[in-house]
Amino acid sequence: MTMDYATADDRRAYTETFIAQLQHLFQTDTDWNTGMEWVGARALTDDVAVVLYRDRPNGPVLGRRYDLAQERALFTDNSAKSLAAEAWTGDFVDPSGPGELRAVDWADGLCDTPGDVRWVGVAL
Repeated sequence: MTMDYATADDRRAYTETFIAQLQHLFQTDTDWNTGMEWVGARALTDDVAVVLYRDRPNGPVLGRRYDLAQERALFTDNSAKSLAAEAWTGDFVDPSGPGELRAVDWADGLCDTPGDVRWVGVAL
């Protein structure tokens, strides 16, 4: 799906579809989600999604940030559902690592202690 000429509403809908599909995979792929917990997600902008989760029971809240405009450029099948599947298998199925604390507000409103979120795979 080319988004070069898409409206802001189209891009936001794409981002929301990505989040919904990723949450669906998180909750239904029982081969891989043992002990994992979906904490929350939101569209940070029309093209950026933030996802919070735990990769093990009582583990720290981990966060990932997806610039979907950049992600779409990497794949031939770049539908929101396909990108969510790529994110699921590439970012969540394998152990995430400890993540790093970042002085960002991306998790505000998604969890009780957004300053304690450990961000995985996020370069600033």
